[in-house]
Amino acid sequence: MYGYSGKILWIDLSKNKITSKPLRKETALRYIGGKGLGAKIMYDEVPAGISPFDPSNPIILATGPVNGFVLSGAAKFCAVFKSPLTEAWGESQCGGYFAPQMKYAGYDAIVIVGRAKRPSYILVEDEDVKIMDATHLWGMDALETEETVKKDRGKRFQVLSIGPAGENLVRFACVNHAMGRQLGRCGAGAVMGSKKLKAIAVHGTGSVEVAKPDELEEFRKELNERIRERLRSLTEYGTPAIMTLTNATGTLPTRNWTEGEFEGFERINAEAVKKLVKRNRACYGCAVACGKLTRVEKGPYAGAEVEGPEYETLFALGALCGNDCLESIVKANEVCDRLGLDTISAGNVLAFAMECFERGLITEEDTGGLRLKFGNHEAVVTMLEKIAYREGLGDILAEGVRRASRIIGKSSERFAIHVKGLEPPGYDPRGLKGVALAYAVSCRGACHLRHMAYRPNLTGTHPFREGRIDRLSYEDQAEMVKELEDFHAVVDSMVLCKFVCLPSIGPILWDELARLYSIVTGLEVSKAELVERGELINDTVRLFNLREGLTREDDTLPARFFEEPVKGQIVDKDEFDKMLKKYYGLRSWTENGRPTKRRWMLTGKSASTF
Repeated sequence: MYGYSGKILWIDLSKNKITSKPLRKETALRYIGGKGLGAKIMYDEVPAGISPFDPSNPIILATGPVNGFVLSGAAKFCAVFKSPLTEAWGESQCGGYFAPQMKYAGYDAIVIVGRAKRPSYILVEDEDVKIMDATHLWGMDALETEETVKKDRGKRFQVLSIGPAGENLVRFACVNHAMGRQLGRCGAGAVMGSKKLKAIAVHGTGSVEVAKPDELEEFRKELNERIRERLRSLTEYGTPAIMTLTNATGTLPTRNWTEGEFEGFERINAEAVKKLVKRNRACYGCAVACGKLTRVEKGPYAGAEVEGPEYETLFALGALCGNDCLESIVKANEVCDRLGLDTISAGNVLAFAMECFERGLITEEDTGGLRLKFGNHEAVVTMLEKIAYREGLGDILAEGVRRASRIIGKSSERFAIHVKGLEPPGYDPRGLKGVALAYAVSCRGACHLRHMAYRPNLTGTHPFREGRIDRLSYEDQAEMVKELEDFHAVVDSMVLCKFVCLPSIGPILWDELARLYSIVTGLEVSKAELVERGELINDTVRLFNLREGLTREDDTLPARFFEEPVKGQIVDKDEFDKMLKKYYGLRSWTENGRPTKRRWMLTGKSASTF
């Protein structure tokens, strides 16, 4: 199969057992790879209702047919697992250099189950796969772990590692890679920690075959030219550039979602960050080079160095916490990377705790003497460390806002902002009606990446055709969200970076996606056929979530968004319900949100095994 290695590596840490299984062509055709392959494995193999920390809960690292080639945006892989934060579908993507090495080692996916008897790490070099003792690594931060593994085993290895947050089962612990890239959302780091799995190191000496090498080279050149034309802002500024739009439209979440613009915006925006940038950084073979290495040279946070901060970190540890000290955000970002915390969830739980403190629901006695008020940047940095080590109030906040609010009580659940247990990214849905629907129906909870609806809502440009999208109108949003979800289900299965598949500007949209699939696999495919595969993947994930106990009632938003205006806007409940009903109809789901088309029957071991 062109574009595929043809094997899935299965590792059982409990039994110290390592096997490989073939990837059947039928499975690859239907589910593509990445997210789709992960969805099939999760639906087929994971016992219903298990705890995310049960040894049977796998963590699945999956690549797609475009990974392993020198192509901009093709360095991503997908991680799939049952989320400790939401107790439902967990998914995250990561760029860098790991995905190509997986393919060169000969594996389309690595499935890890079980729990090691002692701290361990996995070493993969082609067919030589070992489970190694990691006792000497346990307790190290994630960056130190990566450095140590490379020092011990060689710089040729690409490493995934967790920090103390993962070891301590912080429910939003992330997995770090390449000294600054992350499997950020949903708690993959905690799943690894529950398995006593400190790191995964991979190196391969093989290659991946492409069906049409000359056409791939032509595609690569065209893609890079379009990147230079269309993605100059990402190359120059990285993701912080979007803060100008969110602040101007009143959709920059501020002080725990009580305001939509931040008076300290100019002190933490893209221009401010640019002054701290030392150099750009790119993933394997990518011309975008969106990564920015920043360093603080003076002041109390001098010496702090990080790849970032990205927009989501600036919003979460900045505006959401009322914090306009950019240097402290760089330091907080470094703390999160080293200790292994998702910056989006971390910022949300801190902002929630700050509102609790200012309302008098928690006191300095609870915080260990910290004045946990909005704008207190020293408290931000200190409390992040307490969360990672589960110290004091940090032990409660390590559970995420949904569980933390239940523990604190006192009506704090009203301003614990989440969807399905996942804290939202940096786009206020009150001023972005498509985002309101997209947050509610997203398979992993409040998410911006399964649909990217925030971009057409902010720019007013339809993602795939001529025409406008009014961010304050409820019309046409359901159709847009459905198509975006199907498109990005395919993107996440190929696996491609979102930044080369941006709504409206691409450079890769439906036609280019179909062309690339054909070039790599040698199989002609139409847009309509790709849409069907996107629908199949989304239906499979939906059925997994329904099996885990989610219902129609979970496809909703926090009361604050329905009832408390920001910049004169709320999400009107009646209009929201109309959008949701229309979305279900477009998906051919029942009024309770259950898929009905027979395409979902393609899942299951009776359809295909690996």
